[in-house]
Amino acid sequence: MALSRRNFLKGGLAGLGAAAAATALSPLLKVKRASAATNGKRVVIVGIGGGLRLRESLGMAEGATMPNLFGRVPLISGFGSGDAGNPRIAPEYAQTATPLVLPGVRSSPLFTQGSLITNLRYADGPPGHLQGHGCLLSGFYNQLENRADAHLPVPTIFELHRRETNAPASDTWYISQVGGFYRALIASEHVNYGSRYAGVYLQPPGVMQPLVPIIASGQRTLELSPGSQLPSIPSDPAEDVAVSRLTRVLDGNTADYSPAEANVHLSAMDNDRIQAHLAEIYSDPTYQKFFPDSFGIGMRATDGGVDGTADAQTIFHAERVLDKFRPAVMAITLLDVDTCHADFNGYLRAQQLADALVSHLWDFIQSIPDLKDNTTMIVLPEHGRHLFFNNNNPDSLGRSGIDHGQGDNGDRDVWMLALGPDIKPNNVIAPTGVTQAGRTSGRYETIDAVMTAMAMLGHDGKLTQELTSYGARPGLLVDEVMR
Repeated sequence: MALSRRNFLKGGLAGLGAAAAATALSPLLKVKRASAATNGKRVVIVGIGGGLRLRESLGMAEGATMPNLFGRVPLISGFGSGDAGNPRIAPEYAQTATPLVLPGVRSSPLFTQGSLITNLRYADGPPGHLQGHGCLLSGFYNQLENRADAHLPVPTIFELHRRETNAPASDTWYISQVGGFYRALIASEHVNYGSRYAGVYLQPPGVMQPLVPIIASGQRTLELSPGSQLPSIPSDPAEDVAVSRLTRVLDGNTADYSPAEANVHLSAMDNDRIQAHLAEIYSDPTYQKFFPDSFGIGMRATDGGVDGTADAQTIFHAERVLDKFRPAVMAITLLDVDTCHADFNGYLRAQQLADALVSHLWDFIQSIPDLKDNTTMIVLPEHGRHLFFNNNNPDSLGRSGIDHGQGDNGDRDVWMLALGPDIKPNNVIAPTGVTQAGRTSGRYETIDAVMTAMAMLGHDGKLTQELTSYGARPGLLVDEVMR
C-alpha cells in the first residue's frame, strides 16, 4: 500500500485545501522563461554531494559503478583495468540489502556525447558539504561553517542571473535533499544582492510527501483494504479564492518587508506559480505525482513497486520543475553517496543510482525541444574523499567507511562532465599547465566549471568582476570543452 512504501513528512495541515496547503508550505521553498538577455540559454549544474573519489568513479577500482556516464573501461590509470565488471558488493551486505531498481545501461556512455575533464581539482579550502556546494553555486572557494545561516559573502549564480536580467525567482532553482544548511546557499550576504535576488529552493524528499494530504484530510481512520483510495487535498477554486482574499487581508495589515531583510520573500507571480505547482501534486488521488513507480530508479518496495531514495526524488522533481518553469539556472545536489562515512557498500550502490539518475535527467532534457537545443548540463562531485579508510563498519573485502575534509589528493581530485549543444562531443581531456595568478594546481578547477556555466548565460564578466572586487581568484573559461 502507499502508506507502507513512502517515507512520510511529519507535520499537520488539517483542513487545508490545495492552494492553502501550498501557501503553508511556501516557507519550506524559501525563496518565466529564460531571459532574452541569455539568448535562451539554460544551465543545469548537478553536484554529486557528499564526496566521490576518482578511484571508484573514473578508476573503477571496485567495478563499473557509473556505467551510464563512463562505460565499463577505466578512464584513468592506476586503479581498475580491462572490463571493470559490476560493482563489488560484499557478499554479507548483498544478502540483506534492498535490491536496487535500475534501468538498462545505455549502449553508449554519456561522456562520448560531451566533454570530460578527468583531472579537475578542488584546489582551495576545506572539502566539506556547504563549502563544496557553496563553491559550485558561486565559483568561490570558501570556509563556510555547516550552519543554516552561513551565507556566502559573494553573490550566488542565482543572484547574478536575476540581477543582470531582472528575472523572477522562478527562473532560478536550487533542488536539494538537505533543507538545513544547503538552503542558505540560495542567497548571499552581499550588500548589492541578497534575499531580494534569491533563487527558489525546493527540498523534494522533505516537502513532496504523501502524508501531507492524509493529515490535511482531517480523517481519524484510514481504509487500507485493496482498492481503497487514500486522501488527497482537494483542489477547490472557490476555496482558493477565499484563501487569496484572506492572504490579502493579512498582507494589508502587515508592514512591507524591507529589501535588506535576510528572509526570502517571493513575488506574487512567483508565489502563484509555485503554489499552483504544489497544489497539482497534493491534489493527485493516485499519489503518483509524489514519486511514481514508472520513474524506474530507486529501491524495490515490498509490494513490487519502486521506493525513491532521496536522490531519486530530487531528480524526479527537478525534472518536473524543468518541464513546468523552464528556468535559465538550475542547481541540483545529490547526496546519497555521503553514506560512505559508515557504509562503503552503500556508497558504491549510491554511485549506481547517481549514474542512472544523471542519465535519466539528460534524456529528459533531450526529450523537450525547448530544453534540448539550449541547455548545458555540467556534472561534477562537490569534492572527493580521503585516500584512507576510517575503520567504520569494515566488510569482508577489507573495506570500511571513508570521510572527507582533511584535503588530501583523494579529497581534491575530481572530474567534470559537460553536455550540451555548445560542448565538444567525445572529448576526454586532462589539461596541465593551466596558468593564472594565484593558481598552484596547474589544472582546471571547480571554480572553472562555474565560470564556464556562467559564460553560457553571458554572466562570466560580472562573476569575474564580483569575485575580483572581493579579493577572490575567479575561475577561468574552460575553452577546451567548447565547440
